[in-house]
Amino acid sequence: HLLILLPSPCTRGEGEKTRWEPASWLIAPPIGFVYTRLSSSHIICRHSIFSLYEKAIHVAGQLSRRSWMVRLSAIGIGGITFQRALAHKAVPSGTVTAQMIQDAQWIADIELTDMEKEVLLRQLQAQVDNERKLRLVKMDGDLGPASVFSPHFFAEHLPEDLESKPELSDAKSKVNASWNIRSHDSNQSAINWMDEVAVAQSGIVEQAAALRAGKITSQRLTDIYLGRLKKHDPVLRCVVTLTESLARQQAERADQELAAGKDRGLLHGIPWGAKDIIAVPPFPTTWGGKPYREQVRPNIATVAKRLNEAGAVMLGKLSVGTYALGDVWYDATTKNPWNTSQGSSGSSAGSSSAVAAGLCTFALGSETLGSIVSPARRCRVMGLRPSFGRVSRFGCMPLSWTMDKIGPIARHAIDCGIVLNALLGADYKDASVVERPFEWPDKFEMRGLRVGVTESQLSESEKLVLEQMKADGAQVVSIVYPNTIPQEALLAGLDVESASMFDGLFRSTESEEDFGLWGASFRKSQFVRGIHYVQSLRARTLLIQETERVLRTVDLVLGGDDLVRTNLTGHPSMIVRCGTQELVTRSNSENSKETQGDSPKGFGPRTIKLTAKFFGDATLVAAADYVQRKLPPEPALPPAFA
Repeated sequence: HLLILLPSPCTRGEGEKTRWEPASWLIAPPIGFVYTRLSSSHIICRHSIFSLYEKAIHVAGQLSRRSWMVRLSAIGIGGITFQRALAHKAVPSGTVTAQMIQDAQWIADIELTDMEKEVLLRQLQAQVDNERKLRLVKMDGDLGPASVFSPHFFAEHLPEDLESKPELSDAKSKVNASWNIRSHDSNQSAINWMDEVAVAQSGIVEQAAALRAGKITSQRLTDIYLGRLKKHDPVLRCVVTLTESLARQQAERADQELAAGKDRGLLHGIPWGAKDIIAVPPFPTTWGGKPYREQVRPNIATVAKRLNEAGAVMLGKLSVGTYALGDVWYDATTKNPWNTSQGSSGSSAGSSSAVAAGLCTFALGSETLGSIVSPARRCRVMGLRPSFGRVSRFGCMPLSWTMDKIGPIARHAIDCGIVLNALLGADYKDASVVERPFEWPDKFEMRGLRVGVTESQLSESEKLVLEQMKADGAQVVSIVYPNTIPQEALLAGLDVESASMFDGLFRSTESEEDFGLWGASFRKSQFVRGIHYVQSLRARTLLIQETERVLRTVDLVLGGDDLVRTNLTGHPSMIVRCGTQELVTRSNSENSKETQGDSPKGFGPRTIKLTAKFFGDATLVAAADYVQRKLPPEPALPPAFA
C-alpha cells in the first residue's frame, strides 16, 4: 500500500513539531513509502495524489533494501522489524517486469513499441542476472579498471598540433625486404607471371621479388586485381567503393620509384583492400550503414596512411556488416567464395571474401568480438588479430574503445607479419597504442616448443596439426583457464560503448533498418547502470591477469573456445589455413565448427586457431608459417575463382 501523509491543518506554534496525518490510502502493489513535506496551507487534489503515486512507483524500483531502511529510519517510521518488512516489499525481487520497463522509459528518454518491450524484457532480465554474478566476484580496493584515464596524452597532443608531431616508433622488426626475397626467391621463380590466376594467388613476398626482378610491374598487378574485383563483385558483393583512379596513380608512382632505386620495403607496389570502417578521404567511409553511405571522414586513418607511406596500392573500400556486425550491409550480403550461397560471416566480410577469392593481395580487417576470426575461418584465409595496443585505431570507426583491434587478412602467414610490421607504433592519436618489439625469429623450430591445448576443444583439423607438431618435437601441455569471472557479464563494456558511439543516430531516426542488427542492443544499453559498467572493467583486470598467467606457461595455444575471453583481455589470436579437407554439409560433418554452415561438396583448406600471450604476435606468425609449410593449403583459390 501507499501511504501519503499531510501536515495537520492546525496552526503550529514556534518550536512545535509538525503533526503528520494520513491523507489517503490507495490500493496499490507493495511498492514502498513516499515521504513528502507540504506546507500547511497546501491543498491536495486527486491529480496531485496520483502524481505522487506514479513517482513512488519509480522511486521504489530504484532503491536498494538498505536505502529504504535508511530513509525510513531518518523520518522515524516504525521499529526495525517494521522497517525491514516494508523495505523487503519495496524492493523488486530481481524479476524484471513489463510494467517496470514501461515506467522506466522516461529515464532513458526513449519510446518503445510492444515488441521492443518484449525483447528488452528478456535482455534486461539477463542483464540483471549478469550483474548478480559479477557481484560475487571479489574485488580488492587496489584493483583498478582495465581502462586508464590519461589526461596528459590528450593535453600533450592537441589535434591542431598533430601535423607537426614527428611519428616516432621504437618497435623494430627483423623482417626486411632482402631477407624475405632471398629466402623465397625460388617461389617467385616458379610462378608464371603471365598467368593472371597464378599472379592473383601469389603473396607479398613473391610479388615483391618479382617487382624487383622486373618480371611484373605494380601497374600490371593492379590491373589484374581491379579486373578481378569488377568481374567477381557482382557475385560476392564485397566492394563498397572501388578506388580505381587512386590505385592507378599509386601503382604508377610505385613503378617509378622502384625504377629510380627508391625502395620503400616489401609492401611497395602491393595492392590491398580496406575494410570500410577505415577512413580514406575523399572517398566515402560508410561503416556499412545506410545513413552514412555518403559520409566522407575528415582525416585519413593511421593504418591507411602507414600503408600509403609503405608504397602499397589501395584498390578499394571493402564491405563491412552494418556498424561492424555480421556480413549484411546496407546494399547486400557479402558471400563466401567457397560457397556463394552462404554469407562470408563478419564483420570483416569484404576483406575476407576478397582475399579468399584472390581479388587483392591482402586486406585490413578489424575485430571487437570475432570480426577477423569468424570470417577468416569461414572464408578459409589467414587472419591475424594482434595484441590490443599494437596498432592505432585512429580514423577507424570505433565500436568499443576498450576492445577494437585492427589486423591483416591474407592468404599467406608471413604476409600477415609483414603487414603488421608496417602498422606498428604510436601515432599520438590513439592513446591505447604502446611501443613493443615485433621481432621475426631468424630460425623457428617446433622442437621444444610448448603447445597448450584443451583436448575437448580441438577440431579435427587442429588434432591433425597437433600430431604434426608432436612429430616435429613439440611439447604438448594441457591447459585450463580458471572459471572465476562471468565473461558474459563483462560484455557490458561493448554494449555501452557501442551505444554511446551511435547515440546520435539512435535518437535521430525511427527506422529500425538504419540500426542494422544493433537496434535491440542499443535499447538495452540505455538501462545499463554506471556502476555495473565500471565493475565490469575492474573484473576485466582480473580476467586479463588470470589469462596471461595461463598463456605464460606455454609458447602458444592450439584451438580452444576462448573467443570471448581473449577479446575481453586483448590477447592475440590467428586463424591459419592449411592442408585440405572435403567440404560437406554441416549435418554430416565432423568439422562443422570449421565450416560453420552448409557447403557444397568439394575440397578446400582446413582452418585452425592459434593464440599466444600478450605481444606474442611474432610467435603466432612464425608458427602459422610453419604449419602452412608443413601442410600447404589446397586448393589455393576456390574453384569458381581460379
